[in-house]
Amino acid sequence: MIVAFSTVVLLVFSGYSILRTYKRRLWLSCMAGMMIAMTIGMIASIAFGTIAGVVYQPDLTSPTVAAVLFGMVCGYLSGKPVSVMAALDGILAGIMGGMMGAMLGVMATNHPNVILLFVDIVMVFVFLVLQQLITEEAVPPQPASTTSTVSAVSTAEADKLPELHKPKYSLLHPLVFGIGIAAIASVFLFQNSGDRANNQKETDIHEHSSVR
Repeated sequence: MIVAFSTVVLLVFSGYSILRTYKRRLWLSCMAGMMIAMTIGMIASIAFGTIAGVVYQPDLTSPTVAAVLFGMVCGYLSGKPVSVMAALDGILAGIMGGMMGAMLGVMATNHPNVILLFVDIVMVFVFLVLQQLITEEAVPPQPASTTSTVSAVSTAEADKLPELHKPKYSLLHPLVFGIGIAAIASVFLFQNSGDRANNQKETDIHEHSSVR
């Protein structure tokens, strides 16, 4: 169940981000395109590699090949509409993320569902921040009439104009980011400590029964 859910979330967020980047390709700079392509290629390949690694345990070959190819495709599709440099950055990020994600999925033998859930949370967070980046960077050019109007305003007012294109909220606000990371860490570390305690109890019971 968690595998199917993770796959759907990955495909939805990756497809939406690639489509949104394509629609705004004319307004994105090369640097912004590189950052977008690297983000999509990396996080998509890590998530896909983790899913494939969990499914194909203990085989590492198939998940690695599939995740690398998936990451390369995502990185290329998100970067090529902006520039070739952005496409190359996305492809390389997809290769690296695919290898890391596959290894993570194959090694998660004890609690694979926990790893998948953790990767899903991180992936959703990264994609949400990416949407804010696309909104900030994809600023359409001002019409000629607006340009003449802007030149007439004072310098202080002109400096405030780019703020109109920034979202009213940000997931990277220090308070929001800190609370989110602390909450995620607390949940997963608490669950991990509980599993260790249960394993220790089972070990003690087994040792007592062996002694008797």
